[in-house]
Amino acid sequence: MQRGGRVDGATLANLAGRDGGSGWGLKAVRDVHQGHRLITLPSGCHLTYGANDDPRLLALIDKVPSELWGAKLALQLIAQRLQGGESQFASYIAELPKGFPGIPMFFPRTALDMIDYPPCSQQVKKRCKWLYEFSTDVLAKLPGSPEDPFGGVAVDINALGWALAAVSSRAFRTRGPTHPAAMLPLIDMANHTFSPNAEVLPLEGGGGAVGLFARRAIAEGEPLLLSYGKLSNDFLFMDYGFIVEDNPYDTVQLRFDVNLLQAGALVSNVSDALGAPLDLAPRTWQLQLLAELGLVGPAANPELNIGGGGPGAEVLDGRLLAAARVMVARAESEVAGRGVERLCAVDRPLGRDNELAALRTVGGVLAFALSNFVTTLEQDKALLVGQAVAVPQPGGAGERQLQPPASEDEMLAVRFRLEKKKILSRALQRVGALSQAAAGNAELKQTAGSAAAKKGSKPSPATSKGFGSKKP
Repeated sequence: MQRGGRVDGATLANLAGRDGGSGWGLKAVRDVHQGHRLITLPSGCHLTYGANDDPRLLALIDKVPSELWGAKLALQLIAQRLQGGESQFASYIAELPKGFPGIPMFFPRTALDMIDYPPCSQQVKKRCKWLYEFSTDVLAKLPGSPEDPFGGVAVDINALGWALAAVSSRAFRTRGPTHPAAMLPLIDMANHTFSPNAEVLPLEGGGGAVGLFARRAIAEGEPLLLSYGKLSNDFLFMDYGFIVEDNPYDTVQLRFDVNLLQAGALVSNVSDALGAPLDLAPRTWQLQLLAELGLVGPAANPELNIGGGGPGAEVLDGRLLAAARVMVARAESEVAGRGVERLCAVDRPLGRDNELAALRTVGGVLAFALSNFVTTLEQDKALLVGQAVAVPQPGGAGERQLQPPASEDEMLAVRFRLEKKKILSRALQRVGALSQAAAGNAELKQTAGSAAAKKGSKPSPATSKGFGSKKP
């Protein structure tokens, strides 16, 4: 490479699925030992931005919200692309793909609808909305103005979308989340795994230089794989255009609301001490405990995650079970004074009746979340092997036939939502196992775990189909 870059033992290759994915990636061209430096990349080879760049470009970058860090770097990529052969990154940019299949932001409507998971669908819409507004309200006004860093060339939504997809799928944040991201030529061709054989590390002497190192001995022809991080499928899907089957870091996000617990209690037929349907209208002491759990109040974080803790981790969110324990309690003494950590301990019941009622309510919440998908887990499996399935029409007007995915984008969308259903199904199995253990635990006190009967109207359903809002 020019500017001091060096490659020793690695090359670009069409791996044809050998890395667990498909297409292009990196492989070893000879046997290398653990710790061997495969690629050296000085800071001058990093496509990024900083104080030495055109002030007009930096001013434009400052107009992008901080959470859209990829879009900031995308503007620099556009500026470098417009320089043509005069850019020091010209050869690298020339090798970037013309399109990025699998990125939901560019899905057709049919594939986008098949995602059927509001946290992701809403994020796609948010990104598309920003792309449109920034292109029309900011970029379209630049040509001919003193603020234009692009030499009078009109940059439209297609150019910005391409650059954002390129950056999202390739950029590294080598200097941490508070510093600009960078595209690392050649290194960014290494594909992802949670069991990597290579890693990117800073080089001695500082200056921002990095290297690709072998984490273990690597044989000739073996794909060079990095871990992009302990990422859920939401992030992998949104930014990289792929998912990992049975991803131990994948989650289903739910947004806490008492109405969500009420729906769960209704689904599971949880009854009060008098045998009537359980009414979860919260009392003052219950609201106080929910605030201690951080689920209600001005400083609340209502986002709950099912799964995602990594290999062997607890699949249930402790705060969800704690909230259920609080809301099904008949008396304050059942739950008061226990502390947040104790209330959230999934494997430490407070009392048999309370625990059984709480677990049934949580099981109902999970079943409710599953029911909000258009298809079932088994139906998704059938679709993926080419079988049509029948699903109920909205409003109970009979059934309609869903045809198998007709494109790679549609196939990916179905695979994505299938993984969410697998997480919820595993969580339901966990609830069943905990319920069985609680019912058979003779040492648990027979504390009444059902709220006193309260007559009232049925609560409104939870918003966003019970799901939370993801922000990759």
